[in-house]
Order: sequence, then structure tokens, then C-alpha cells
Amino acid sequence: MSSVDQGRIGPLTAGDGVIQPIRLTRDGSQAVQEAHARFQEAVLRGNVYYLSVGAATPTAYTGGAAGTPLLAIHNPSNNNKVAVLLAIGISNRAAASAAGVVGFDTWAGVSAQPTGTQTKPTNAFTQQAAGSSMLGFVNTALTGSTALGLVLPVTSYYWATAASAFLAGNMFLPEGLVSAIPGNEITIGATAALTSATWDITIFWEEVPHTAAGG
Repeated sequence: MSSVDQGRIGPLTAGDGVIQPIRLTRDGSQAVQEAHARFQEAVLRGNVYYLSVGAATPTAYTGGAAGTPLLAIHNPSNNNKVAVLLAIGISNRAAASAAGVVGFDTWAGVSAQPTGTQTKPTNAFTQQAAGSSMLGFVNTALTGSTALGLVLPVTSYYWATAASAFLAGNMFLPEGLVSAIPGNEITIGATAALTSATWDITIFWEEVPHTAAGG
């Protein structure tokens, strides 16, 4: 067995193109690290897209048919791609003016294709609204859509008084737990519409080839 087939404990020093053994830690575990930013390769390959909305006044949404989420993507049934949710960002633009609580949740499932107003997703590499095979919807009624199931609560906001408001986190990485195969839909919505409150929200996803095996 050559040294290349074995592991070596400790740092390795070499130039580009040099074949090296796998690096190990002192307890025999394989040492790994991210060479670049987590989503850099997917973005640079042009496979990552996003939808966003600013200063949005939401409609209360709990996954119901023909509801109005803040953001939604629908994967057409004849598509050959899968949308894998990468990140969700939420921030409060204008505070509520009356007491209340709102949850921001992710909903998903099989759905008929909505006929609501569409917004083209933006490519995270080119920053152009082109190239995505998903249908995007921004704070508009998903006319004709099917009811979806709750998949992933993201964050919540509680307003008690002018001196006491609380937003639990504003950035979430689903880590591939939520995806939409052809014929499926993903939505992000506010469970309540608090008086005077407005929101900024963005979702990022990667589009990858669809296979029956899921790989």
C-alpha cells in the first residue's frame, strides 16, 4: 500500500497538483475543513437562486389552499430539477404597534400549479432575474394552489409593549432538510399579521438535477 492510500497525522505541505495522503488527527479521525465559504461553489456554478421582499405587510398564512405566503416557489411537474432550500433570512422593518405574536414557518408539499402573479427568481451569481426553472411568488395569493403541510418553523416575533419586543433569530440554514421535487411547492409565511409590522425576508435555494434515487 502506498503512502497516498494511507492517512498521515498532522498538517501536510505541498504545491498545487501534488498527490498527498489523507490527513488524520492524533486519534485517527479524518481531518476536514471548508476550503471556501459554505455555499461558494454552488453559487459560482450558477445553481443558487433567491427571492426576497422588503417592507412587506403579510397576510396571515398557515399553509391553506390559495393562501398568501410572503414567499413561495413552485417546481413545475414537468421539470428535471429539484429545489433544495439553503437559507432563510427574516428581519423586522417596522415594529408592531399592538401586542401580539407571529411565527414565520416553512410549508411544503404536493400542489397544483398556482396561477397567481409570478416573480422571476434572481441568480445569486449573476444577480440577474433569469435562469431558474422554478416559479416564484412574492407576497401574492397562490390562486389554485393546494394546501401544504407545516415542515419547519423558522422564527417568531413577540410584541408586548413599546419597550418590549422580541425576535428570536433572523437567519436559518435548513441544511437540505426541505426540498421541492417536480410538482411540489415550498412557502414561507407569517402566521399572523401584526398591526403596523412590516418585514424583510429572503430565501435561497440550489437547483440540482432530479433523479429517482434522489442522488
